[in-house]
Amino acid sequence: METLKKIYHGKDVSENLSLSTEHLSDYFKKVIKVASLIPVGYVSSYGLIAKAAGGSPRAVGRVMAMNPFAPLVPCHRVVSSDFTLGGYGGGLKTKLAFLEREKRGYTVKQEISVNSKSLQVFPVEFVLKKVNVNSF
Repeated sequence: METLKKIYHGKDVSENLSLSTEHLSDYFKKVIKVASLIPVGYVSSYGLIAKAAGGSPRAVGRVMAMNPFAPLVPCHRVVSSDFTLGGYGGGLKTKLAFLEREKRGYTVKQEISVNSKSLQVFPVEFVLKKVNVNSF
């Protein structure tokens, strides 16, 4: 429960959590693994996750929509390639609130190694600049 509270409040949670994934397909596991690497304060896109995990952006979106481990696996950090919010099962207001709490003032993108590939992640501020908070 403490871990969930930390995540809710935008804290960095680096505990190694053991998730029961044996019921998931291999592809689902790959996407979940890649998404779980996106650090607090950053986002990545459905397309960039697809490049790192394989498959298409839509397939990644389907996995994120069915993510049984949210917010432990941070599907709220997965956005559209134009840095708009995309979708979120808990509603876009909730996704935006998570991202607001996670902003850290970062200004440059990073590359994260994922097996033999890399995943680009961008400061959450890129998304927050695009979002009209009054539209929610």
